[in-house]
Amino acid sequence: MNARRVVLTVWLALGGVAAGCSAPAPKLESLKLGDGRTVAAETLTRGRDVYTYYCVSCHGERGDGQGPAAVGMRPPPRNFRQGLFKFGGVAAGEVPTDEALKRTVRRGLHGTPMLPWDVPAADVEAVVQYLKTFSPRWSQEAPGQPLEVSADPWKGREAEAVERGKAVYHVAGAGHAGCSGCHVAYLPKPELEALTEQVTKRKVDLSKADPYTALARDTDYSVAVDDKGEPTQMAKVLPPDFLVHRVRTVWPLGAMVEGAEYTPERQREELYRVISAGVGGAAMPTWKGAIPEENLWALAYYVQTLVNQRDTAEGRALKQRLLNPAK
Repeated sequence: MNARRVVLTVWLALGGVAAGCSAPAPKLESLKLGDGRTVAAETLTRGRDVYTYYCVSCHGERGDGQGPAAVGMRPPPRNFRQGLFKFGGVAAGEVPTDEALKRTVRRGLHGTPMLPWDVPAADVEAVVQYLKTFSPRWSQEAPGQPLEVSADPWKGREAEAVERGKAVYHVAGAGHAGCSGCHVAYLPKPELEALTEQVTKRKVDLSKADPYTALARDTDYSVAVDDKGEPTQMAKVLPPDFLVHRVRTVWPLGAMVEGAEYTPERQREELYRVISAGVGGAAMPTWKGAIPEENLWALAYYVQTLVNQRDTAEGRALKQRLLNPAK
């Protein structure tokens, strides 16, 4: 039985059948959006039908992420009533673009319970519009400006890019992101100290520090809501350790994504997009404009090397060297 059929079976078992005996769904009115567009009632009605068939079991009838199949899911299903999205193709926290939402529906989020949905384009369009009925943000705000992907300045110089990215990842300041402050470090302490001094001209002593254990961070994922569907308890989530966790928007090389092979170039571009925009509702900020573009691309190159060491002998050996330096 495939994953979609499992989801539908759960929905039917936990209440979908009973829904057929309930009162007819109320008629929907057209929706005026914050960017001046109007979504027709017919589109919203179709979107509600699509949402009821595919999405209710996890995201809930009210769009609050409290569907019957949501219990125990990590991360929890998105609460659409908040109007907050992590991968919106815009600066973190802004209203996402339609294309970014459609991409998430079509592709799913790798490493989470959110499946890719192979449904007609018209259904994807309709359900994306229907999601906007759950939060007033869509009527009050226009989507953020899509973040453009700049030209890759490191083509043909991949090894050099990885070395630059290693510094951008591990050191904060001087045009560097210091990602290891939230994620974990991937260099032994002596190398990390030397690299920090090289970039910042300051000596650091990491002898008593633990740069290899991440701490859970606050997120906007609601795990409990009140009678109105408003969040009352939020989830804490560990920033991904790239040698251990799947990156939600990045697929394995060679996978088929939307009918095309996932190449190293596509993978880097996806990493660039996520790093540039940041992750809304998490500790991951928007980095585009905060550090130079060449460093942003170099960071994508370096993180790519880590992502592709996951579940490999090389990755496991690196993790062991970091956690057990004396062995």
